[in-house]
Formats: sequence, C-alpha cells, structure tokens
Amino acid sequence: MRTFIAFITTLLISIVASAQTATIIGCSEEYANQTISVYQYSDYFTKNEELLGTFTADATGYFSFTFECTTTREIYMYLGIYKAFLFVSPGKEYELAMPPYREKTLAEELNPYYEPTDISLGVINSDPDDINILILSFNSVFETFLSEKGYDVFLTHDKSRVEELENQVNTMFAKYDDEFFNVYKNYRMYALRYMVYQRDNMSVTRKHYLNKKFHYYNPAYMNLFKMMWKDYINNNHSRDIGKNLKVDIIYGKSPTMFKKTMEKIIAFRNDTLKELFLLQCLDDCLKDPEVFPPAPVYQTLDSVIIISTIPEHRNIAENIKKKYTLLEFHDEAPYFELYNQDSVLYTLDKFKGKYVYLNFCRSENYACIKDYKVLKKMNEKTKRDLSIVTLSYEKTFEDFRSFRKANPQYNWTFLYAGDNPEIGRQYKLRGMPTYMLLDKSGKIEMISAPTPADNFQETFTRMMVQKRKEEAARKKRQTQSKGRTW
Repeated sequence: MRTFIAFITTLLISIVASAQTATIIGCSEEYANQTISVYQYSDYFTKNEELLGTFTADATGYFSFTFECTTTREIYMYLGIYKAFLFVSPGKEYELAMPPYREKTLAEELNPYYEPTDISLGVINSDPDDINILILSFNSVFETFLSEKGYDVFLTHDKSRVEELENQVNTMFAKYDDEFFNVYKNYRMYALRYMVYQRDNMSVTRKHYLNKKFHYYNPAYMNLFKMMWKDYINNNHSRDIGKNLKVDIIYGKSPTMFKKTMEKIIAFRNDTLKELFLLQCLDDCLKDPEVFPPAPVYQTLDSVIIISTIPEHRNIAENIKKKYTLLEFHDEAPYFELYNQDSVLYTLDKFKGKYVYLNFCRSENYACIKDYKVLKKMNEKTKRDLSIVTLSYEKTFEDFRSFRKANPQYNWTFLYAGDNPEIGRQYKLRGMPTYMLLDKSGKIEMISAPTPADNFQETFTRMMVQKRKEEAARKKRQTQSKGRTW
C-alpha cells in the first residue's frame, strides 16, 4: 500500500513539474552550431530583459530547449536581424518554423542604437486553438482595419466602425475560451475604443480594471493601462489631485499616504490598482528630476519593495530602480559569470584583490584591435597591480575562441559576453570600446576610464603613487597616535 502511495505521489509530482515547463524544438540548417538565448520581459512596465536560458543547435541545425513556464506569456530570441516572439503555455511543446537567417551587418552590430525587426515565430505543430494562431489571426484582422480605415476612424471619432470591427472579431473567435487570448483581444479593442471616442481615463479604468483580475503578463492588458496613465503625474503635479500625489511621493515618501489620497477616486478604490498606478507615477517621476527630486522617489520605490504583498509589484519596483539607476563612483560593479576561450567559468569576484581595467570590445572593431596592441605592452608593466579583463562581443563563441587561438600574444583575460546582452545593459554600455576601472574590492573607481591610447597607464601609475603616499601617511599617523598613547 505504501509503495502504491509513493508511486502515485511520484507520478503526481512528475506531472506537476512537467506542467510548469514548456519546450521549443526546431531544425534549420541555417542555424547549425549557433548558440541562441531565450528571453522574456520581466514586466511590461519597464520591459526589463530576463534570460530564460541558452541552447546550441547541433550540426544539422536541430535544437530542443525546455524552460520554466508557470503561466502563458511571451518569450523571444534574437535571430540575426530579427527579434522573434512566441507565446508559450505550461506543459506545451512548440515546433518552430525558423525564419531565414540574415546576419546583421558590421555597422548594425556596432551601432548601440540599432533595433532588430520584430517578427512572430511560426509553429509547425500548432492546433487551431493554439494561442499563437489565435493572436496572429486576430492581429491580422485588427491591423488590416487600422491600415485601411484607421485614419478616417480617428479623424471622425467614428464609433460605429469600431463597433462593427468588435462584432466581427467577437463572432470570429466566439468558440475559443482561452483566457489569455480573450483578455488580449478584449483589451486591444478597449484600447481602440479609448483612442477613437472613449477618452475618459476614469471611466475606462473603472469599467475594465477596478475589481477585475489582474493580467500582468498580458501585453494588451498592461499596454492599455500605461496608455491611459503614462505621464499623468507629470502633467498634473501642480493642480487638483496630482498636486496631492506629488506631496505624498516627494514629502511623504509614503505608498500609504498615496493610497489614502487615491481613495477619493472611485475608479481606484482597490489597493492593488492604487499600487499599480503608484508604480506608473514613480516611473514617470524619474523622467523629470527637476520637478521630482530622485532621492524621495527612490525611497518611495524602496517602500513598495519592502511593504507590497504583491510579488509582481515588488518586481516592477525593482526594475524601475534598475532602469534609472546610473553607475557612480564607488558603486558595486554589476556581477557577472562568463566563460573564457577554454570554457572555464570566471566570476567578477575572482579578480578581487587587484585593480581591474574592465573593457568591452570586439575584434571586428578597428579601435579595439588598435587598443589591444597598446594593452599588450601595458600589461607587462602593470600586471602586479592591475588585471586587464576584456569582455568580448564576438558574434559567436566559436568566433571568440578562434580569435583567441589566433592571437595568443594578447595574454590577459578574455571572457565571452556576446550571448549575454544583460551585462551590457547593467554597465550602461553605449558603444565599443568602453573602459572602466574597478578597485580591489570590486567597486567602480573610474566610470569612464581613459583608453589605452589616451594614456591610461600614466593615469593609473599616478593614481597608485598617490594612494601609496596616502597609505604611508595614514600608517605614520597611526604610529604617532600609538606613541602618544603609550
């Protein structure tokens, strides 16, 4: 009996575990031996990129990748010039139709402001009620309407045509009861109504958000909320209720005070909705530091992180802080774990005890190669006090490994960061080459350090001489102090 119960328990655990994952598979020779990372948006307020994992296609281009998936949500991959999106649900396997691979040009690779082309991935083994088929079908009808009739509808505020479209899509998709899809469809239609004729933020919020289920990972749901309330506090901070909300944030630094003020508004008589609106206001406040001093805004964000009972809100607050926080002198350098050309894992902590000249480069960048030649000579003279660490952004790990094998004369630490764009965002990387100096404890000593060609070695030597003088003077004062005490 006990054996039977143990078997059933194990079986149930296995079923639950499998239901909390999703799998993508595919095969395309154009992606043979390529390493591909899979991401999701951590939230739709900041669209902070969250890495789900990385896989490498085999020599035939086949891949299979399983990842955690607890609810239906959107994932994406960077595939050459494309940012390819897919909706996934727990317990599902998706056989992907990969797009033809088009490599980014060197100019696109080196341009920090380059934006890839958004596409939706095809699913070969999809059913008619697959979430991707439903959303693609709806979007096709919706965007055709906007393309053909949108200008006239917006110009004339034609309610009848919007209702005509609404009746059409409701009839088309009446038999599908997928909650995620219906929320997506409905809130895109609510957004269209709002833009065309229903320009009453309070009424729309009361009807479609107050005391309704929250859908944090549904882009249509979150996009409408942001569309209605983005910049509200920026435009209203000197009048009416906006003035009181500014006081609650800047002088009260209190989510509780903010919620009490919002209690006067019928559309927001729900604590969760008030807190979501507070996050929108805090995000907007940080865009205008002259009107909203950042320090109390960050303190209010910290209060949300500490006291909120809603995990999604704590996550959004953390991501808003990351979005606006700039690296400053003596900040902890963002942590990383990366591999060298021999697949040996390095962490930032490994370099503690020495100063670190951290640089972001790639071999196709002429300025980087020019700097490497200077770094080679500099390394011979500074290696006692300074570790040189290059985070390399080659197109693939194999390209990185080949470059290192062909250039053994560059005898300092190279780590591959090409498949980890989050590191570039954490370090606020805007172009290559970029240089920083970290102190012995891993804190930032110079945010924008001189390049090797701009006499970094001389700057570093002067800094070390000055620090040794200061250390000698400190020890002398300690000795004299002890002598007087004795």
